[in-house]
Amino acid sequence: MENVGRVWNSLKPGETVIIEHDSLTSPALGLYHAVKWAREKGYRVVVDDILDTLYLYRVHLKLAGFNVDVFDDVETIKEGGLQNVGKVVAHLQLKQYAIRQAEYKRVFDPLLSGGGAIVNPVLGIERLFLISNLRESMNTLNAILRYTGDDRRIALYFVNMDLLKFGGPYILPLLEEIATTVVKVTKDGRHLKLSVVKSVNNELDGIEIVLPPEQGSTR
Repeated sequence: MENVGRVWNSLKPGETVIIEHDSLTSPALGLYHAVKWAREKGYRVVVDDILDTLYLYRVHLKLAGFNVDVFDDVETIKEGGLQNVGKVVAHLQLKQYAIRQAEYKRVFDPLLSGGGAIVNPVLGIERLFLISNLRESMNTLNAILRYTGDDRRIALYFVNMDLLKFGGPYILPLLEEIATTVVKVTKDGRHLKLSVVKSVNNELDGIEIVLPPEQGSTR
């Protein structure tokens, strides 16, 4: 995974990264390596888990033979859903946007102020757009923009493109406009291809990485 490590190592605090995939390309392995990379670099990991998406990724990895203990002590902010994974620091209900956002800030901002940068994977954001109206979606996009540039975190948004398109045709272009880095993940037979189609880092922009099939790890 040295080549993928090159992508992670090129990210800077304050970045908002969009990792795009379809429904037949599981991003669970990408999350697994992102969490391990963050730990090796000494970053805290705080996962936004929307509607049990972290549970879904964990199940996929476990059935593939990976040691999923890596998720046991990640701090998790749950938004909706019932399945707890990691150390859940808050369980927020999917209420009206203004209430939900106020509750999120109450939980997340103190975590940001805890010292040192954090890696913040956000899972299931497309599900949030699916259940939101136009005004709520625009407010969610504005909230993503508000945290972009905050050098206390690196945000990794794993986005299912097949679902996102049903949230509105304007969401993807706005997300990509906000993002400092956009990575597309596609399948080529049994291989995965990562294409960096946008990056504020000129050395990263435009690179492609082909990953061979990987077996589960018990480490």
